[in-house]
Order: sequence, then structure tokens, then C-alpha cells
Amino acid sequence: MRITIKFRLIGTLLLIGFLGVAQEYVADLNVYTTVDKMPRLKGAGNDISRFIRKQVNYSDNLKIKGVEGDVWVSFVVTASGEVTQVELEKGIDKELDARVIEAIKATEDWKPGVLNREKVNTKMRLPVRFQLSSGERQLAGSIKSLEVLGKHPLFVLDNKIVDGLVAIEDYNVESIRIIKGDKAIKLYGDKAVDGVVVMTSKRGTPPLY
Repeated sequence: MRITIKFRLIGTLLLIGFLGVAQEYVADLNVYTTVDKMPRLKGAGNDISRFIRKQVNYSDNLKIKGVEGDVWVSFVVTASGEVTQVELEKGIDKELDARVIEAIKATEDWKPGVLNREKVNTKMRLPVRFQLSSGERQLAGSIKSLEVLGKHPLFVLDNKIVDGLVAIEDYNVESIRIIKGDKAIKLYGDKAVDGVVVMTSKRGTPPLY
């Protein structure tokens, strides 16, 4: 009788211990959207979106296509400070969307979210904004008028032909105009068969070619 009671007692203790570990394990898997302190990324300050934006190459090719807007992403910062479950919620361009996802996955040195004084898994959702300057937007709009599959306009900056698109800051832009057809070819030769984007920078600004 004593032996039976002893085994039952041991079995009960093992079961209680197992349930305790199981409950603790389940708690570790919980993901919270509302916490007392949100996760913080070292070096990002209070603007994680802006920090991520700086890590992404917003290329001239994207700007010339007029790509701008908010890339919405969600991800989980675990209780141990790791980034998991990175997902795109709303994108604006496949190439740019992928770069944002890669930038978030590459982040390190996260301080996890805190709930009831305990570090917890926290789901975050944020927009990463890409915005053209007025000059870039004007240039993109002008080039769209030349869009023909497989063709590319010639770029001329301050009366000099440049190789490809020049990254010209908004404050440097004096004017942008488009020349097409025979007039373009007459002025700039056969290279201008797809049209010409003529840009003029303001006086006193550094040369961009």
C-alpha cells in the first residue's frame, strides 16, 4: 500500500512539473500588440521608420519611374531581442518592397517589449515612407511622356550630355523640359532618337556631372 501511494505521489509531482513547464512554454509563444514599453532599436531613437528608410537604397531608377509612397510591414521582436515573422502588408514596388524587408531582417540590437515588467514577444507594424522631391516628381512626370517600351531618353544637364540619370537635388533644379522627334535629333544627333530630357541647375550650385 505504501509503495502504491509513493508511486502515485511521484507521478502527481511529475505531472504538475510537466504542466508547469508546458504553461511556461506556451507563455513564451504569446505575441502581444499592446505592451507597456514597445521594442526599441539601438540607434533609431523614437523613429524606427526613418531609421529603416535610411538603410534602403532608394535608387534613381525607382525615382525616375515615379515610385513613392509608404511600404507597410509587420514583424515580431521576440523576448530575446530577435526579429522574426517579417511580412509585407502593403507595398508600392516589388524591388523596393524587397529591400525594406531585407533591411528589417538585418536589424540587430533590439530591446524587447515589456509587459508587466517582463520581456515579451511584441508584434510591430509600421510604414516606411519614400517620397520624391518636387524636382524628382516633375522629372518622373516628364519622362513618363516619353515612355516607349525598350527606349530611353538622352539626358542633358547644363548643356552637357550625361551618362544615364543624374541625381539632382530639388534645390538645384532650375528647369526641366522635354524635347522630342526631329528637333531632338537635330540638336543632339542620333542619340536623341528616343527624346531628350534637358535639365538646368540653378547658378551657384555645385556641378553634377
